[in-house]
Amino acid sequence: MLPRWSIPLLLVMLAECSGTTKSVRLYTSHDEPIVFTPRGGDAAPVELDEDDFIEAVEMLAQSVRPSTRPQETARRLFEVDSRSGPYRYEPRSHRVIPLGPGEHLEGEPPASEVELTRAYLRWCERTNKPGDCLRLLVESPTVTGDGRYALAMALAQGVVMDEMMNAFKGMADPQAMMSAVLWTWTTYMILLAVPEPLSKGVAAMMTASIIAYVGVDTFWSLIVGFKRLVEEAERATTFDDLRDAGERYGHVMGRNAARAFAMLATAAIGNTAGRLGAKVPKLPGAAQAAVQAEAQVGIRLAAVADVGTVAVSAETVTIALAPGAVAMAARGTGGGASAKARPTGYRAWGSFSGFKKALGPAGKNKEWHHIVEQTPGNVKQFGPQALHNTDNIIPLDKRLHTDVSALYSSIRHSITQSYTQTVRQWLSTQSYEAQREFGLLAIENVRKGFW
Repeated sequence: MLPRWSIPLLLVMLAECSGTTKSVRLYTSHDEPIVFTPRGGDAAPVELDEDDFIEAVEMLAQSVRPSTRPQETARRLFEVDSRSGPYRYEPRSHRVIPLGPGEHLEGEPPASEVELTRAYLRWCERTNKPGDCLRLLVESPTVTGDGRYALAMALAQGVVMDEMMNAFKGMADPQAMMSAVLWTWTTYMILLAVPEPLSKGVAAMMTASIIAYVGVDTFWSLIVGFKRLVEEAERATTFDDLRDAGERYGHVMGRNAARAFAMLATAAIGNTAGRLGAKVPKLPGAAQAAVQAEAQVGIRLAAVADVGTVAVSAETVTIALAPGAVAMAARGTGGGASAKARPTGYRAWGSFSGFKKALGPAGKNKEWHHIVEQTPGNVKQFGPQALHNTDNIIPLDKRLHTDVSALYSSIRHSITQSYTQTVRQWLSTQSYEAQREFGLLAIENVRKGFW
């Protein structure tokens, strides 16, 4: 059996695309993992509105002090050693391997690096950002190695980069902030592509959050696509070659996934896993991401900071939760978990009146609250005992209970992406697990005043 607490913090082993159904193995303190098959294997990235994205990135950037050495700062964030020089991509094994000292890629003379660097500087000039606008030349006199991937990523996400520059325009040095995000984003992607163990909680936290925003299949495809980008970037001999490679990857990623990556990379700068975990539920699209986290990997979005390790292969996502997060995992998996995951003392009734008769009042100034609502549709779809039980009904302060109910009755485009449906109507189309995840997130965000 896979060791639960001794495996590396983040080990991503990806192979070429296959048609096999992906599954999630969720390790808790139980002897056996919870095997979870994501529903909706074609889950799409969470839709992020341009205005909401810009506002969120602007807010996140206010707490960041951009470094003059963003590549080095990104390495420190993920606690990895310096990497210099190019990589070799092996198509047969699908591995990205750093070249050793003195090794060079065939067909790429140093003159091409010099010309590529000149073209990069001319591009910076044309985009009204003269000089080394992306901080690619801080550690190398030419655009090579990781710098090629960072430049290709910038070219891949031109529209999203423009939106971020709009968000950073009020800062003293917008370009420094842009470079910080770009290097954080690129370094994280390299860590997923190069097969070596890591030791930083932010990486696992980011992986769990990104999967929640884009889904398991999309996330995996983006890593495979990035490996191809690495191969093409190393073969590129001109700026146009690099631009073409970037644009191909941009089409693979799409705007919503790119916004999610950029937003989470901005949130990660200068943070620990715990602080990053506290920010994620407040971000745009968190409601939909919470639903997708439950449906795709069987964990609560609010609990991603407690993810200890993540391993992603072509067929399986393996997540090991820290011991303190076991209860949250068990509660978050709903009907997808085994009976062992039920909390001690679990009881269910055929009606709410039966529940109240057995347990009595909720307490002074409190009211009983159904996390998954007891609507007629839910009763019909899930059965009364799935709703009237000690796992789904909790005591809430009366004021908080009133405010949560008011949220469900309101129209919130930022949550549902609808101008006509109430939150309750939108939620009624979701699975039990998704409704539960959203219900827990709603309590937390209403309590903190976010919703």
